[in-house]
Amino acid sequence: MKGRIPEELVDDIIQHNDIVDVINEYVPLKSAGSNYRALCPFHNEKTPSFMVSREKQLYKCFGCGQGGGVVQFIMEKENLDFVEAVHHLARRVGIHIPEKNITQEEKQRLEKSRKMTEINREAASFFYHSLTSRANKGFEYLKSRGWKKKTIQRFGIGFAPDQWDALLKHLTSKGYEAQLAHQAGLVTKGKTKNTYYDRFRKRLMFPIFNSRGDIVGFGGRVIDAADQPKYLNSPETSLFNKRKLLYGLNLARVHVRESGSILVTEGYTDVISLHEKGYGNAVATLGTSLTVDHVQLLSRYTKLAILCFDADTAGSSAVLRSIELFSKTDLKIKILTLPEGTDPDQYIRRKGQKAFESLISEAPTSVEYQINLIRKKHSLATVEGKIHFAREVTQILSKLKSAVEREAYAARLAEEMGISKTALLSEIKSPTFRSGKQKRVDKWNQKDSQIKSINSMQPIKDESSYLHAERQLLKWMISNIEALDSIENQIDETYFFDESHKMLFTLMIEQQELLKSSPEDLRFFEGFEEDFQKVLQTEVGELSKERIIKHFRISYKKKQLTEELKFWMEKQKEIETQEDIETDEKEDEMLKIGVEVRRINIELQKISLQKGGGDHGK
Repeated sequence: MKGRIPEELVDDIIQHNDIVDVINEYVPLKSAGSNYRALCPFHNEKTPSFMVSREKQLYKCFGCGQGGGVVQFIMEKENLDFVEAVHHLARRVGIHIPEKNITQEEKQRLEKSRKMTEINREAASFFYHSLTSRANKGFEYLKSRGWKKKTIQRFGIGFAPDQWDALLKHLTSKGYEAQLAHQAGLVTKGKTKNTYYDRFRKRLMFPIFNSRGDIVGFGGRVIDAADQPKYLNSPETSLFNKRKLLYGLNLARVHVRESGSILVTEGYTDVISLHEKGYGNAVATLGTSLTVDHVQLLSRYTKLAILCFDADTAGSSAVLRSIELFSKTDLKIKILTLPEGTDPDQYIRRKGQKAFESLISEAPTSVEYQINLIRKKHSLATVEGKIHFAREVTQILSKLKSAVEREAYAARLAEEMGISKTALLSEIKSPTFRSGKQKRVDKWNQKDSQIKSINSMQPIKDESSYLHAERQLLKWMISNIEALDSIENQIDETYFFDESHKMLFTLMIEQQELLKSSPEDLRFFEGFEEDFQKVLQTEVGELSKERIIKHFRISYKKKQLTEELKFWMEKQKEIETQEDIETDEKEDEMLKIGVEVRRINIELQKISLQKGGGDHGK
């Protein structure tokens, strides 16, 4: 049997096989508005009920019920399994698939994935029917949003009835086993053996598709504000990993060719509202910060991502973390900032589509965005303000790969500050700046994909409070696996200085569903067993999550400031020993350093006075 095909290659093959072109080779399609219609190739009929959507890359027969994506069509039409159908489509467009024998275990995994996709599709059909077949609060809410019927159909929005087993009864009546529904995250196990109940009840339901159009999970939104949580996603399954999925990408990928970009927003409703307003290139994360996997996924479809986040502090922090992720790729980004407390739909309603278009066209690049944030912090009317401003912007410019881009920004900023471009560029090229500050930043941000190479790293010798704080947080996480979502929304791996701790944090987040049954199983942390044992031995006591996070952040800030202080002290020593520098210039440099050292010491004193800022966080 033919072997397993990498997921990225499957996506590439599907992307090159437009569903309209493929199906048109089997049955002549006729245009019907934005869709295509034909006599169904799977059953005899006289009136065409077989519809194909180029936008969704899906087909559906309203006569016999057959439906799916381009792979599903080939599987049904040619009587092939999934792998054989992908090979068939690869040959059609001339894509080579490396040969590899598939194991029985892989074959079973593929079959399980197919069944889970199938049961998700049946669940989506049930939710949609529940929304549209009778009066309910879900439909009333959608009417209040002003969404059109066509939009509801395009996104497959549905409603989960306020019953404990409505979906379960429907699925079992269709021949699906309750155990499969549980594996797909559609039902939850009851306290009594072999009993289950619906996971989603009295919620608006948003099917979540992967990039090739398969339903891999759901997001449920409450109708009544008193119900909690406001949003409930499917649990992590073999198909559903929210750190690797973007809502709406299955539709947006078709529109990217026209827009040349992807608009990344913060929620389902943002995406749906923007699509309805004509922005078909909008996608959203699923309640998490952008991840490395998200960035890689975006880079398959576009060369420009426009991040559309709130203007509040949390939004700014999310953008800065995202900029760091994008800096490791060739993907360009722009930052579209909305007024605080305003989402894209509200902004367009109040200001109009033309105003939103202006926001998009005027959106700053990642460099301009960071410079704007720094500009708000410092007054260029004072010498001290200029020194702070110059110090921070040179850190940003030093990371630019293009010398031309670096010089262009330096020229503009030097003019703004009233100094020479040469002076600003010399700050970037300073040996101390490159070997000290930048080298450390590069080291902190370094990610090694091979466990062995991380294993061979020299351990950090400074057993100070930040290491203890990192271990405390990780210990709390492993003891409270069910609550990891609340941690992930506040902290990510970039907050960790220790590389091993960074990897342990990532492994816990990515494997949280598996860890629920056996959180202290060392097999989940292969290559990091010694570090994990140290975490398990760390005392947390009765400290609350809020207290641990506060202590963690204080320790993180203290470590940052300590490293920054070391940098300035090293620079001071270098300048003191330099003989080829004018006295006036040396005095100016020493003045700058004095200002920085004073600022850092004041901040460190503030931290030491904060409650919970001690070494043990008690």
